[in-house]
Amino acid sequence: MPPKKLLLLLLIFVLCLGNLSCKRQPKSTAEVPIVLSHGYTISVAPFTQPTTPQELILGRIPEQQGVINANDLQMLDQEFKHILYSKKNRRYVFLESRLPLTSLNTHSAAQPQGLNYWVEYGRKHGADLLLVPQVLNWHEREGSRAGVTQSAWVRVEFFLLRIRTGQIMHRSIFEEKQEALTDNFLNIGSFLKRRGTWVTATDLAKDGMQKACKDLGI
Repeated sequence: MPPKKLLLLLLIFVLCLGNLSCKRQPKSTAEVPIVLSHGYTISVAPFTQPTTPQELILGRIPEQQGVINANDLQMLDQEFKHILYSKKNRRYVFLESRLPLTSLNTHSAAQPQGLNYWVEYGRKHGADLLLVPQVLNWHEREGSRAGVTQSAWVRVEFFLLRIRTGQIMHRSIFEEKQEALTDNFLNIGSFLKRRGTWVTATDLAKDGMQKACKDLGI
């Protein structure tokens, strides 16, 4: 790395350390983590990827959606299970059946209809609270940890459903496309956390899982 560029990065690092050490105050009550009683058992569905509008619970399909393969979906299941097992004083039931979303009874191809599907899924499995993790967009890193031709980019969403009432209790959204520090100095925190390397889509998704645990209070 050229000396001038290295000096610039070091200067940015010093200037940002003070900001990173300060605790950011929430801008609104929406940013305050949910606190969910530890008495609740949470059933966890496997990761799925909606690819048509009617398969959605909420939102829309991204333009030029990147599709995840079956092996990576299973990997996300294992990573999420590991993260949830690390939480204390909480009981989880991990559901194994990954029913195809194409089994939805559709009435309009333009409207999300996934909520009823997942509520029925939860009832069939005797769930009280059902956590539904989904991949909306998946673009894998092209290159290595040292350099890329295309960086990883993911969008993952998590829905906590109360099955008895058929309602969405909470939702967590995580989307990130990794950028170089020189392209966006606001990414200094992520840059330091990842030690200046280019991470995989799975690495980004794991950050989304950790965020979901905080957002949903699980």
